[in-house]
Amino acid sequence: MIEVSGLSKRYGDIHALADVSFSVDTGKIVGFLGANGAGKSTTMDILCGYIGADQGTAKIAGFDITDQPIEAKYRLGYLPDVPPLHTDMTVSDFITYAARLRKVESSKVKTRVDSTLEKLALGEVRKRLVGNLSKGYRQRVGLAQALVHDPEVLVLDEPTEGLDPTQISEMRKLIRGLAGQHTILLSSHILSEVQSTVDKIVVINKGRIVAQGSYEELASSLEGGSLYRLRVAKQSERALAILNGINGVYGAKLNSSGEEIEFAIAKSTSDGIIDDIARGVIDGGCGLREVSLKTRSLEDVFLQLTK
Repeated sequence: MIEVSGLSKRYGDIHALADVSFSVDTGKIVGFLGANGAGKSTTMDILCGYIGADQGTAKIAGFDITDQPIEAKYRLGYLPDVPPLHTDMTVSDFITYAARLRKVESSKVKTRVDSTLEKLALGEVRKRLVGNLSKGYRQRVGLAQALVHDPEVLVLDEPTEGLDPTQISEMRKLIRGLAGQHTILLSSHILSEVQSTVDKIVVINKGRIVAQGSYEELASSLEGGSLYRLRVAKQSERALAILNGINGVYGAKLNSSGEEIEFAIAKSTSDGIIDDIARGVIDGGCGLREVSLKTRSLEDVFLQLTK
């Protein structure tokens, strides 16, 4: 449904994108991750037809955004990081205006506006001025203008930017509820939000795609593979030294409380290394309390991929 192939873009001497390729299957949500300046916004701007690429292609529902822009944009809904809102219009009037811009048939405009406002829980504020709404409601209005023409594809750039935790949770539920009905490319800096919302992750770093796949696939492919947690009764510094002396263990560090040690085990290491660790800690007089597998967070994955 979304196909990006070999995109390259330069701004003078700056190579913003280099051979960027990825795809989003029909009805799926893909998280597009990268640090500031990594190339996310440039990629999304090209995908939405805002700027052109130097090389490569971007297709929406099979239509090339450069060669067939009208057909492609008709099937696209876009929510940029700063929603394009008319603050002096009421919510209902603004979404009606957006529907007409999107060439929704006149006989269907009211139905589409009403159903979109209902889907995004905007019915109770439909007669209020957009400029008088809270940040959370304005983000919903921004999503409504992208959704009102019932596009096959949604591109959402930082849709929860500036929202409080409750509003983030509500927006996440709204987006997740759109899966299946729409194909969604979602850019976000809130890694926990992406991990709990998307079906696939694409990571861009310095203008290049460095990884793509499900969270589980990315986590399992990283150097070290498995992270562990160790708790001892005493002498945690001594336990840390013991871990650092065991072949196959790396990255051992005390957590902020000083009561727990996190470490990684190389993929090539034998299964018996956990027994070696337990034996070393016990023989060292540290008092073993727990050694357990630690789930690698998306933040761990992201930092390792972009370091």
